[in-house]
Amino acid sequence: MRLSILDRYLLREAGTSWLAVTVVLLAIMLSTRFARFLAQAAAGELPRELLFKVVALSSLQYLVILIPVSLMLAIMLSLGRLYRDNEVAAMMGCGVGLGALYRPFFLLGVALALLTAALSFQIGPWAGRTADYLVKNAARLIQFNPFEEGRFKSVMNGRAVFYTERMSADGSELGAVIAQVVEKEGVGFLTARSGTQSTDPVSGERTVVLRKGYRYHGEPGAADFDVMQFDAFTTRVSPPEFLYVSAKRRLLPTAQLLASEDLRDHAEFAWRLSAPISVLILTLLAVPLAHVAPREGRYGKVAIGVLAYLLYSQLLGLGQAWIAKGMVPSALGLWWVHAAILAWALWLVARRLNLWPRLRP
Repeated sequence: MRLSILDRYLLREAGTSWLAVTVVLLAIMLSTRFARFLAQAAAGELPRELLFKVVALSSLQYLVILIPVSLMLAIMLSLGRLYRDNEVAAMMGCGVGLGALYRPFFLLGVALALLTAALSFQIGPWAGRTADYLVKNAARLIQFNPFEEGRFKSVMNGRAVFYTERMSADGSELGAVIAQVVEKEGVGFLTARSGTQSTDPVSGERTVVLRKGYRYHGEPGAADFDVMQFDAFTTRVSPPEFLYVSAKRRLLPTAQLLASEDLRDHAEFAWRLSAPISVLILTLLAVPLAHVAPREGRYGKVAIGVLAYLLYSQLLGLGQAWIAKGMVPSALGLWWVHAAILAWALWLVARRLNLWPRLRP
């Protein structure tokens, strides 16, 4: 499609506003999420190197929610400025109709609807599962850290007990160490002046190297213990096999939702389907809502747009709950909500085009 100068101008205005609004809303939503992950990292429950990776994956999930409302606000803000500066009046005076105003906004809406569909059906659930896996796997590896400063800690289902007097900030350097390890040939008891530990990033296996100490080995209750002095002693602590399981429906693959007979899975699929549809409907609704009369403030219309989006999103949430409880047929889904908002948008467009007097007998 060949775009005119006016189309490119309106598209640039709406696109710039959409990018700015999306960045602001995404920063607000991620701030609370980042604070929670930061608290987990400070408590030692999440490695610092995974912090920004998990937040980045979470942002892909939030975009599914943010794109519809940010596009609606962007269109209303850009049109509000054009109305305030009398640019729309100049366009109308040159013969530009409402359809010409809609065309660039719908091009942007279709592109963002396709992006939202990809995020809703594929990228968002994958990002959520990946972030959830990273957090749970990191918690597992930290849980099986054999050392905790000033405390005895049991690992490997009680087969080993470790104690260290002090630890460095990153946990790699250890002070005085006491350890008891149950082996195939008996029980080993070790003391060391210092030590180090490192972790295999793939398997999670920890390699502990103790220095300058003694090793006592034998059967408990027997008198023939072997005593050995060592300069360096290496042992490995392996965590149990990790099987990732998640019961969160918002993280399930879309194909699994389609194959399921559970009404709650049908409700989740209906919600994912509603995301790209809402982008198109809110694009249609934003243009007539953005109309500003002379000497009328444009931010009042933005407030009406926010209320319209809240009404739309609440109806979608209510419809999703009804599907999950069997109060609404799965085949009907959330189409009744889309139909109601679409009828409202078409009615506003008809008012702007003055079609009602023509339709009267």
